[in-house]
Amino acid sequence: MDLLAFPALAGTVLNEAVRFLFARAGAVLDRRAGRVPVEEPERVAGQPDLFRVRAAELTDERVERIMHAQGALSVYVSRPELLRGDDDGLREVLGRLRRDLEEVYGRGFPFGDEQRPRPGVDVSQQVDQLNGQQVGVRAKGIAEASRVQVIQRANTIEETGEQVGLEIDGAIG
Repeated sequence: MDLLAFPALAGTVLNEAVRFLFARAGAVLDRRAGRVPVEEPERVAGQPDLFRVRAAELTDERVERIMHAQGALSVYVSRPELLRGDDDGLREVLGRLRRDLEEVYGRGFPFGDEQRPRPGVDVSQQVDQLNGQQVGVRAKGIAEASRVQVIQRANTIEETGEQVGLEIDGAIG
């Protein structure tokens, strides 16, 4: 699946997608500029969970892309009659912005009836004999909506061996 692919939406669903991504971009940029504290969660209408910005994901490059995308979408927010679901340029802007915002928020943003895999990590490790250390995932934290799956198999774990599926420095959730 192309990570930048954005579905060909039409009508109200396309308008809602543009408005949603435009608003999330604004919220991220407000936090980056210091107008709103980065750690302050955001309540989004129609969403059960609070949205939290992961400050480490607010790189200069990503913020620059978000600013450009928000600028490109501003005309569609003010003039929704210009929206066309078959506009490849618009779909590219939406796809890139969605990918950046999903990284910043640590959660997926599917639109319409789109089925997308949840963001997450899959690790599969197999070894016959383990006499050192085998670690599936090491992380500083995990986002609420994240998914982690670790599958490890070792036929023999020696006395000096250690198999760790997940090690997180901090609270989960």
